[in-house]
Amino acid sequence: MSHQMSSCGNYANVAPRRMSKGCQISGTDIEQTPGEITRLRACINDLISVLALPAIWSGHEPSLIASTLLDALLGMLRLDFAYLRLKPITGGAPIEMVRLARQRTVATHAQEVGRALDAWLAADPPTSPFVVPNPVGQGKVSIALLRLGLQDEVGVLVAGAQRPNFPSDVELVLLRVAANQAGIGLQEARRTADQNRAAQELELGVVERTRQLTAVNEELRRGLEALREAQAELAHVTRVTTLGEVTASFAHELNQPLAAIVNNANACLGLLPNRRPDLDEVRDALADIVSDAERASAIIERVRRLAKRSAPERVPLQLVDVVDDVVALAAPESLARRVAIRTDVRADLPVVLGDRVQLQQVLLNLVVNGMDAMSTVDEPERRLEIRGRPDTHDGAQAVTISVQDRGVGLDPGKMERLFEAFYTTKPHGMGMGLAISRSIIEAHGGRLWAEPNRGAGATFSFRVPAAAAHRAAS
Repeated sequence: MSHQMSSCGNYANVAPRRMSKGCQISGTDIEQTPGEITRLRACINDLISVLALPAIWSGHEPSLIASTLLDALLGMLRLDFAYLRLKPITGGAPIEMVRLARQRTVATHAQEVGRALDAWLAADPPTSPFVVPNPVGQGKVSIALLRLGLQDEVGVLVAGAQRPNFPSDVELVLLRVAANQAGIGLQEARRTADQNRAAQELELGVVERTRQLTAVNEELRRGLEALREAQAELAHVTRVTTLGEVTASFAHELNQPLAAIVNNANACLGLLPNRRPDLDEVRDALADIVSDAERASAIIERVRRLAKRSAPERVPLQLVDVVDDVVALAAPESLARRVAIRTDVRADLPVVLGDRVQLQQVLLNLVVNGMDAMSTVDEPERRLEIRGRPDTHDGAQAVTISVQDRGVGLDPGKMERLFEAFYTTKPHGMGMGLAISRSIIEAHGGRLWAEPNRGAGATFSFRVPAAAAHRAAS
């Protein structure tokens, strides 16, 4: 291949054939024709090789393209040197390369050649070719300067040789074709580099954004966890506060079974000294002791469950059981306040999926609020009714529990604020009971609302979906 690559330069130095009179070719010319044809073929092969360079360059870095181009031109055209300067894509120094036909004792750097040629590279040079001081040796050198790119945006190529007729027309054509192909290849390499850089920057941006979002999500998760803990703590405090309003009457409620236990135990002790104690009476007394102890234990257990701080637990449950527990808890206070509590809850209500303690808290809060609302009402009118009925919620099966009082009723102008945090109509209230109750019911997928009665008082109701609706939604 080295022979072919140098033949185009040889062909350029052959003198033109002489024509005889009558435009006939002499015998000498005819003898030279086969050699010229061979060199012409070699030159065409070189041109084809140059045209094929972009296929070799595809997908490679600009530095490899520049190196291959200089090596090819140096061999094809028998150059003394070939120099290439590529403009930087984004900031920084240009890329410079040089190839020499003969190695020098002292290494020649591309930057040195570039500085020597700067006077002709910086401004518009005279028509190529032209003669300049040899930047890689002694004397003068003819150079051909070719801009790369449609608007010189890629760089510049300089080919130099000390042959006096360099570059010939054929060599100039080959140089221009090579420059055009190099411009195309380098522009494509730059576009590829730009795309790769953009893809890398995008990937880094995505990684950074993902890291930021992960950090934000983690912070949000911690915030939500802290919020849930705060809500649970607040719900516990409110539950204990509500419980405190009714536990003042528990002393009397507990005194009854405890006093009965003491009396029955004394009766047993009194029967035992007899030679023949009446075992039936002893048995009945012991049964009463057990019954009264269980009654006292149940009261204490209900209070303990409400006062205990525990994580919410959703389980299938019957709301009629919740109503029974709350009525039992509120019974001593209702007796103290002379409030009659009546229940109308169907035993065949659908099972709901909920936290027993939280639903007890909501209902107990509504019951206590109802008793508070009737504190100024005449005793015969102090009636509280708890009703439970099947219902629907968003087209699915549900259960609604209502607490109706005959108290002072609701102010129509303030109904919108009833469930706001820290809003209260009680002299010593915190204003958190209804707000927390609504959040509990909404967490169960339900709704809590209030409405005035047609007569005296108001009705507070909450609706929760049945367990079957929960399973269908999940």
